[in-house]
Amino acid sequence: MNPIDPGLKQVLDERGEGVRVVADLAERAIARDRSNRRRELGGTALVAGLVLAVALPVGWSAVRPTGDQPLPVGPSASTTAPTGRPSAPTGSASSAPTPTSIPTLTADGAPAPVMVRFATGGPTGTTTVPYVADGVIYDGTRQVALTGKLTGGSLARLAGGGWLVAQGETGVYYVVDSTGANTVRLDGESSTVNADGSVFVIESRGSLTAYDAVGARIGRLDATTCDCTPDGVSDAESPGYDAVGIVGPVVYASRGFTGSSVAWDVATGTRRAVAGSPTLVDAARGTALVGVAPRPGSKQVCNELTDLTSGRTIWRLCGPLVFRAFSTDGAYLLATGYIDGLDDSQLGPDRTFRYGGLVVVRTSDGAVVMEDGSSSAPGGGASPVSYRMGGDGTVTVQVGATTGDRSLQRCTLDGECIVVAPGRARDTDIPEGEDPYFLADN
Repeated sequence: MNPIDPGLKQVLDERGEGVRVVADLAERAIARDRSNRRRELGGTALVAGLVLAVALPVGWSAVRPTGDQPLPVGPSASTTAPTGRPSAPTGSASSAPTPTSIPTLTADGAPAPVMVRFATGGPTGTTTVPYVADGVIYDGTRQVALTGKLTGGSLARLAGGGWLVAQGETGVYYVVDSTGANTVRLDGESSTVNADGSVFVIESRGSLTAYDAVGARIGRLDATTCDCTPDGVSDAESPGYDAVGIVGPVVYASRGFTGSSVAWDVATGTRRAVAGSPTLVDAARGTALVGVAPRPGSKQVCNELTDLTSGRTIWRLCGPLVFRAFSTDGAYLLATGYIDGLDDSQLGPDRTFRYGGLVVVRTSDGAVVMEDGSSSAPGGGASPVSYRMGGDGTVTVQVGATTGDRSLQRCTLDGECIVVAPGRARDTDIPEGEDPYFLADN
């Protein structure tokens, strides 16, 4: 066992008055390292030719899908997932349709029709996207002070007025009630929450454990059932399951290096195989973004927008963008053009990024509607750090200033922004998770 950092161990040893511990107290000091190694190994496998879980396009002609798609639904119940392999896949693989059957769009770096204009000065409004900063949850005009030493990390809204809050990068999560009191402690490396906050999943060492809104365990999908390495590959550090989204009670998770995924219904405990490897899932419209392996010799990465129910591919997008999230209503995708290690063929003529740190793409036709325009000089001025798009059609952006401070701004799709939370200094003592604002995941 690797030595545990004393400061981290102190955090892990704290129980907090009234907190019910419901997960094993694993060696959190090595869990983060293991998580990072899994992602590095996964990235290596993808580059080697498995389904890629990254980039996409922007700036194209329009192709319009035929309306919204139905959602997988099911009742709520407590169960444990069965062991063994999932049932046979439904739908067709993302690479199956012929080129003429899939509208294919290519990013060329053309400027978006609207450029974001970040604001200066103090706050002049609010945002509909909840966030946590310095131990306080801000939900519109309402504020909830967290108790104990919990200051915040990732944040998600839970049904019934509660919250799921991470304690920075320590691998500790708390279910917090509407008053800010910690009620349940959970240990894990990452979390995924469905749209209405009724179900969430904690990932730990490649296994997924599902909980309801009060932190009661619903079921578990153990890494030993994953069969996560391709035939002929032996890897003691197989990454196991990686949850990418939840639609109602159905958890979508990639299966390690296989380039395939699974849909796990936590209400019934059943699983079914899913062709391809979704990287993002949209509950509002029942669609997913699925990585597509590049053509031999090509450095261009593509993704497809796919209907989760039928498996139909709506369109394919190719180009130097990494997509981060769907908007709440599924009408837009948010992406960044800042990508480490891009091949020269995917850069602009002056060897700068083709796109900025925030790009908004319309899901109905793949058209870029807005970007921040910082592609030529990332870090040279105000730049986006993190962002979420709520149901009101505006984007809440954590904006980095040249001084190193971060503010929160709300931007409309016509590019106008207002400050909604003042500039705060980063915590420079922490290499990761140093930003002062954490936007809610749902």
